[in-house]
Amino acid sequence: MKISSRADYAAKAMLELSINRDRPVTLSYLAHLQDISISYLEQIFAQLRKHGLVKSVRGPGGGYILNRPLDQISVGDIVRAIDNVHPQEGGAEEDRTHRLWRQLSNLVYGHLDTISLADIHRAADKDVHQAA
Repeated sequence: MKISSRADYAAKAMLELSINRDRPVTLSYLAHLQDISISYLEQIFAQLRKHGLVKSVRGPGGGYILNRPLDQISVGDIVRAIDNVHPQEGGAEEDRTHRLWRQLSNLVYGHLDTISLADIHRAADKDVHQAA
């Protein structure tokens, strides 16, 4: 399974928002950090906003913030918002190979749904403590 570059950029941006929870993060900062255009990020954030994952803060010091707690945003939510992926049901005419790949895809997305932004932070904190 390959995750699109758009979903990869979205996941990185969402992690950055989760690190900077105390203040809105601008698209210009994220674009500089990820070395991509602001217009590309605007497209990504339009999808994230449409799916209720982020919200914009207007005015001086504005930007984007998470719209839900860290434990209520999964990697699966982010990927689905960007790539418009939904679990699929196969038809009666579906051959074995397609059925196998559909089932595998559903398993992978099911697993991505179990990994929240909070889980990623806990894992990172654990790695830092083990390295010390």
